[in-house]
Amino acid sequence: MVKEAKETATKVFENEEFSFAYPATWKEVNVDVPVIRIALVDSNSTGSFAENLNVTSEPSSATPAEAAEDTSIALSTGQGGEVIQDYQQLDYIDYPEYNAGLLSGTYTHADQNTKILLAQYFVSTGETLYALNISYSEDSYNRGVEHLQAIIDSFQIKNPVNITNTNSAESSPFTEQNLFAEMMSHIVTEVVGDESIHEKTYNYILDHYELFPAVSEETYLASKQKVDSNVTSRQLLKNLNPYLNQMIEVSGVVIDITEEEIRQGIIVTEIHIVDDYDNSYVGFYAGATGDIYEEDFVTIRGVPTSLYYFDNISGGTTISILLGVSTIEIIE
Repeated sequence: MVKEAKETATKVFENEEFSFAYPATWKEVNVDVPVIRIALVDSNSTGSFAENLNVTSEPSSATPAEAAEDTSIALSTGQGGEVIQDYQQLDYIDYPEYNAGLLSGTYTHADQNTKILLAQYFVSTGETLYALNISYSEDSYNRGVEHLQAIIDSFQIKNPVNITNTNSAESSPFTEQNLFAEMMSHIVTEVVGDESIHEKTYNYILDHYELFPAVSEETYLASKQKVDSNVTSRQLLKNLNPYLNQMIEVSGVVIDITEEEIRQGIIVTEIHIVDDYDNSYVGFYAGATGDIYEEDFVTIRGVPTSLYYFDNISGGTTISILLGVSTIEIIE
């Protein structure tokens, strides 16, 4: 239900779960996405990008800090879709008294080549996670910042559940031990689709977290020693399941390599190589790779996580083996 607010400049959206105020010029639009409960667009926008917001909800016991961390990693690693490019987190502010937190960041809208500021206000009831997502173009942000803050301040959940210990160290979703395992979990889900990372792979990365990446001489040697040299691409392509908790080694030509700083001090590298038999491998590595570029010949060690398919430039389909990478080295 949408009703007029007391101030003519705003309206109020209200349903059985939540309510918030928004600029009166913004109009409701239909979005065929189950988790989106309401979507609004500024009908008076004059630029190529129309300011907009949506509210999502989903069953989840995640805290706002956990949700923000998950979202930032997902968007920073290209998992927000083709439209969202070069996402950079700007800030996260926790509001423990409201069981809420505000994540802010920027990205480039690929279709319009426009810089967008994205504010995401997470609120948890302990059973349901709500997200108020507001997008402004960089050009309109200065005039819209007051609207943005007013919308966030007005957002209220009805009958919230009390949450305890949401700020304890035990509730933190990411640690040195599980960071890469969680990162690969997100990547597998986004890249492959409905598939989740296998428990064997997740636990292998968790149990050997110091090898992802292996940057010291000790961990580098340990990574090499764990490689099963008997595993070949033929075996992996026939049945990946037996090798989901084994370190493998592959060598090939770099087809594509990109590095992205998903937040200060955390860099993720995506590398695509093809071996001498035209087998394709795509790996994700938690760090920078130095002087490694396209057309270099490299050796990668890592744990296979999934098979997935993508359209190639010849009009066909490529089957690729997705890897959580421990080491990358150039072969002279």
